[in-house]
Amino acid sequence: MENIHLIIPAAGESSRMGSTTPKQFSNFHGKTILEYVESIFSKLATIKTITIALNKKQKYIESLNCQFSNKTTLIDCGGSNRSETVLNALSIIGEDIQKKDWIMVHDAARVGITESLVNNFIREIVDDKVGGILAIPALDTVKRVDKKQQIIRTEKRDEIWLAQTPQMFRFDLLNKALTSFKGNPTDESEAIEAFGLSPKIVKGSLVNFKITYPDDLMRVEKLIQGSNHD
Repeated sequence: MENIHLIIPAAGESSRMGSTTPKQFSNFHGKTILEYVESIFSKLATIKTITIALNKKQKYIESLNCQFSNKTTLIDCGGSNRSETVLNALSIIGEDIQKKDWIMVHDAARVGITESLVNNFIREIVDDKVGGILAIPALDTVKRVDKKQQIIRTEKRDEIWLAQTPQMFRFDLLNKALTSFKGNPTDESEAIEAFGLSPKIVKGSLVNFKITYPDDLMRVEKLIQGSNHD
């Protein structure tokens, strides 16, 4: 069986949520969002270890008495951005894992992820030569605009997918890609793409969106309730 190690970057400040508490520590179903997300992955036998990358300046784990599974390790390695946080985490866990082990990365604020989505994602990606990501096809017409917010052209919608997480790549490849990337990649896949490689797309779910604004919590709650009744 392939070894799969999950990293959850949880060091962000969540400035767009309009709260002094970062979104990953907001309440959701009687837990923090971070605990809720971790609990989904911790139930999966395919996930060998979970690493939560935290901001050492934040003390919410202690003050909120957060509880995690035995396979989960908390490390204070938050960087100035997401990719730096992930790279810092890789440098720490890299001492204990194999170079060809899989690294899965999932946003702390995507509570719409499910065990079935993750299991299907792993089945689709584990034999791929590069790795891949969850994503959903664009439903709306996509317009490319210039700096003046004027439309340049209409993109082919059937070629546009909206990236989600988890994203999964081999340790050695992801580490090299993030280390060599010039600038700040928006996700792990962008760093891999810069190597001239083509990650695989696996269809995700509309419910698996990233909580960014206060209304998003109510929105995802309704979507999860709706999906449970289907």
